[in-house]
Amino acid sequence: MTPLRILVVDDQADMCAFLRDVLVDHGYDVATASSGAGALDLLEGGGFHLVISDIRMPGMDGVALLDEIKKGTGFTPFVILVTAFGDVADTVGLLDRGAYDYVIKPFRIEQILVAVRRAERELRLRRRVEELEGRAATGRFPELLGTSPAMGRVLALVEKVAPAEGSVLVQGETGTGKELVARALHRASGRRGGPFVPVNCASIPEGLLESELFGHARGAFTGAAGDKAGLFVAADGGTLFLDEIGEMPPAIQAKLLRALQERRVRPVGSTAYTPFDVRVVAATNRDLLADVRAGRFREDIYYRIATFVIPVPPLRERREDVPVLVEAFVARHAARGRTVSFPPEVLRAFMDYGWPGNVRELESAVERCVYVCDGGRVSLDDLPPEMLRALTPPEQPGWPDDAPLEAVERAYIRHVLDRCGGNKVRAAEILGINRKTIQRKLGD
Repeated sequence: MTPLRILVVDDQADMCAFLRDVLVDHGYDVATASSGAGALDLLEGGGFHLVISDIRMPGMDGVALLDEIKKGTGFTPFVILVTAFGDVADTVGLLDRGAYDYVIKPFRIEQILVAVRRAERELRLRRRVEELEGRAATGRFPELLGTSPAMGRVLALVEKVAPAEGSVLVQGETGTGKELVARALHRASGRRGGPFVPVNCASIPEGLLESELFGHARGAFTGAAGDKAGLFVAADGGTLFLDEIGEMPPAIQAKLLRALQERRVRPVGSTAYTPFDVRVVAATNRDLLADVRAGRFREDIYYRIATFVIPVPPLRERREDVPVLVEAFVARHAARGRTVSFPPEVLRAFMDYGWPGNVRELESAVERCVYVCDGGRVSLDDLPPEMLRALTPPEQPGWPDDAPLEAVERAYIRHVLDRCGGNKVRAAEILGINRKTIQRKLGD
C-alpha cells in the first residue's frame, strides 16, 4: 500500500499545522482543512485513507462530517475524532455510527500516533484480504480459498486430476475441507453435468450402508416395501463421493471392491445386476496405508480408490490463508447490510491459534464473533473460550523451590504445544529451538 494519506480537520490553524508537521515527520502524506465543508471538498477527490477531525467546529462539526463520510459508497476513509474530556460519553456512542477511534484532549502526540498506526495496520490487513479474495474469485476453484504455498499445491493437483477418470483419494484432518475438494474435482471434470452424490460411510450403520450404496429389492428385509436404487446408480454419469471411507466395515469393503471391478451392482435381495458409470472420489482423515499394513483396510480397495491422492493441509500449515477465510465467513454469516470488522489484534489471535478443528472450527469461531460483538467491531473478549484459553499466557505455576529444571521446562513446552494445536514446527518457532530439541526434551 502507498504511504497512508491523512486529512487533518480543525478550525484552529495552529493545531492543523502542528499535527501535519508531526505526521509528516513520521512518514505520512498529510493535507489539512479548516472546516467540515472544506474537508468534504478535499475528500471528493478521493485517495485519503484516514481523517483526523476535531468534533467542535463552527458550521459542520466533526459528528456531521463523520455522517457525511459514512454515506459514501465504496471505500470510505477511517475517521478518528478528537474530543474534549467532557464529551467522552457522547464520543463513545459515535463508534457505533462508524468512527474508527477517538483521542481525548489534551492529548500527547504518542496517543495520536498509536491511533494512526492501529488504523494503518487494519487498512493494510483489509487490503491484503481484498487482494486474496480477488485472486480467489478469478481462479478456477473459487470454493477453495487461499493463496498459501500449501493451498497452491492442492489447487495444482485438482487442476491436473480433474479431467482424468481415475478414482481420487482426498486425505486430510477433520474439518480441512475435503468435500470442497471433491466438489471442485467434479465441477472441473467432464462429468460436471451429472450428479454429485455424497455419502458419509461413518454415519450409516453397517446394516443400512450396503442398501444405501447398492440398493435393495422389495422384501429384501423388514421395511423394504419397494425396490430402491442405490447411490452408485443415483450417481450414474457423475461423481460418487465416499466420505470417511476408512470407517467402512470390512464386509462392505469386499462388496465395494467387486462393484468397482465389475462396474455394476447387485441390490440386496436381488439376483439382477445394474451397471453404473461413476467416478469415485473418496476421503479420509486416517492414514489408510497404515491401516492397510495393520490389516484394518483392504489393500486391493486402497489401490482401487487411490489412483490419485490429494493431501489437504491442516489450517495450522497455511496460516497465511486465515484472513481471507475470516473475511469470507464474515460475508456468509453477517446480516445483510451489516459491517463487521476484525481489528489487527483479533486477526493476529486468529493466526496464532492452532485450529485443531481446522477450517470448520474457524468458521464456527467467526460466526460466533459476528453475532456476539458489539457495534460491528470484534474484540478479543468475543473469541470462543477454547481460543482464549489457548492464547492466554500461563499463570506462574508456583513451582516448589526444589522442582527440577527439566520438569518445569517440559511443562512449558507442552503448554506451548497445546497452544499450537500440537504443531511442533510452530512451537519450535515460538520457543526459539528446533523440532528435534522438542522431541528430545519430551522424550518422544
